[in-house]
Amino acid sequence: MVVRVVLLLSALALPATLPAQVRQQGAGATQELDCDGGVATVEGAGNTMRITGRCSALVIQGAGNRVVIDLAPRASVRIEGASNTVFYRTPDGSKARVNIAGAGNRVSFQR
Repeated sequence: MVVRVVLLLSALALPATLPAQVRQQGAGATQELDCDGGVATVEGAGNTMRITGRCSALVIQGAGNRVVIDLAPRASVRIEGASNTVFYRTPDGSKARVNIAGAGNRVSFQR
């Protein structure tokens, strides 16, 4: 019984591995990032981003951003703003769940 309790307590003490979260804030940046399965956020205007790492979600808040991204299956894309362009791929060819608020935004699946 004592051994079980010690094993349980030591398992609880281990840090949990959380997916990465990457964030780009600002204007006019050209950058390549790896979200490592986490959430990628782009805030600002006129950014050009290439994001790898099978992201679980992409959030864009701003205008005139261009993002090429590798998404995980069943990932989501949320855009708040105007004239943003997203090109995405998934490893299994599944479509992302897309939610757009704003005008002139475009989300396209790439094979």
